[in-house]
Amino acid sequence: MTRPDIFYEPPKGEKSGLPHDPFKSFVIPRPIGWISTTSSTGQDNLAPFSQFTNVSFDPPTIMFVGHQSVYKRESKDSVVNARQTGEFVWNMATFDTREAMNASALESWNDEFPIAGVTKAPSRVVKPPRVAESPVQLECKVHSIVRIQGDSLVGHSDIVIGRVVAIHVKGEYITPDGLFDVLKAAPLARLGYHQYTAIREVFDMKMPFMYNDTVSGNTLGGEKGASDAELYATKDNRPLEEKQQEELERMQGTVTKRN
Repeated sequence: MTRPDIFYEPPKGEKSGLPHDPFKSFVIPRPIGWISTTSSTGQDNLAPFSQFTNVSFDPPTIMFVGHQSVYKRESKDSVVNARQTGEFVWNMATFDTREAMNASALESWNDEFPIAGVTKAPSRVVKPPRVAESPVQLECKVHSIVRIQGDSLVGHSDIVIGRVVAIHVKGEYITPDGLFDVLKAAPLARLGYHQYTAIREVFDMKMPFMYNDTVSGNTLGGEKGASDAELYATKDNRPLEEKQQEELERMQGTVTKRN
């Protein structure tokens, strides 16, 4: 039997009425921020975060979100270490490392690397070690940390933004034509509830761009784009109405040449 549609307003304290909160199962799949840090006293830490993404690519910038620790009654160790030392490393979690990633989620007072059974690899620019079993690692310097106050202890969140200062990619995961082999790596992603998935299929679908935009598509495809100076030198300064009319005519196939 089909359930009725659901509508509820969280700010009013309303719930979905379902057995499990569905919110985190909507924004999926989410890459996993498998973050390694080193404390100000020298102890290493490893933990996964399911709120993780890239922020920018020029320069490369990423972010992860650490929710307040209910066990320790304070910010997650990864956040504390990143705040105190200004450094962290992102390690790609894959299907093959799924058990180690999950084991490292334990909020231990000790180093989680041996708990997860993974090997430490020295970083080149920052102090925190990398996960040697991971196919890709990003060494990062903290750009900023933003605090989001929650409605409960676990709801308090710290958004850690980091500039990528060094990138490691294992050669065995580079295809003959120079692309990262996503299917071989099978990156792990978080769904809702206790569910995960791994990338097993890829397909191409190019975004549409305006006829005179020869930069955006290549840049998003990982190629080098034009400089800001070049782009601003060719900026279309015509009135908005004129540009809108030309766009309409171009879509209709009736565009006329303008001086």
